[in-house]
Amino acid sequence: MNKNISIRLFCEDTLGVGEKINLEKDQTHYLKNVMRCKINDKVYVFDNTTGEYLAEIINICKRFVNIEILEKTKPRYVPGDVWLIFCPLKKTRTDFLIEKSTELGLRKFLPTLSDKTQTKKLSVARFKKNIVEAVEQCGGTFIPEISPVSSLAEVIEELPEDRMIIFCDESLESRNINDCLSSANSEKVALLVGPEGGFSDSERTLLRTKKNVLPVSLGNRILRAETAAVVALTIWHGLVGDWHKRVDHQNYER
Repeated sequence: MNKNISIRLFCEDTLGVGEKINLEKDQTHYLKNVMRCKINDKVYVFDNTTGEYLAEIINICKRFVNIEILEKTKPRYVPGDVWLIFCPLKKTRTDFLIEKSTELGLRKFLPTLSDKTQTKKLSVARFKKNIVEAVEQCGGTFIPEISPVSSLAEVIEELPEDRMIIFCDESLESRNINDCLSSANSEKVALLVGPEGGFSDSERTLLRTKKNVLPVSLGNRILRAETAAVVALTIWHGLVGDWHKRVDHQNYER
């Protein structure tokens, strides 16, 4: 394996220096058969509780790889308090939305079925796998939560009243998102992006009757749903989220 360590793996168990861990079946296959790792090779591992660690491979068996945790290299960092309500798209487009949104940083995904959602067969387990792989690749230490699939009406009704819903309105009739986020108390939000074809009239009526829903425009072009999610997250982070605050040490958990 290359001396420059590039392998990062997520562990379900809470980690600590000095512990010895047996890796899961898929991780064992990846290290043995894909990366051709050997005993004494180093990898990075992280949990969703304490952070990232440097580990050494101490045993390679047929069914598992055993590692020992050497030192802590990074604390857990929790992104800004932003959720994403999205309507699942076709397979590759949903993969893109989840991967890029995870890389940008958010705390929770809420998949929802709207009147015009075309993709009805969904696998939350597959979504979770995509999220973990994205965090492994981007160097993060926080695994966003993903909720069970619900209807749009259920998601809107069950959302806490103190969480503002930023409704990315493809009609282009709303105020620009930059102006809205700059003037509103928007540090605790749920971004809402629609399906192919947008929301139905009844859904728009529902959204506009809610006091905590803020319709916004993402510009003078109608964006694809996965593009809208990336744009909205980027703007939020730039104006009120992680990038606006640069490094918020309160989000680090040591």
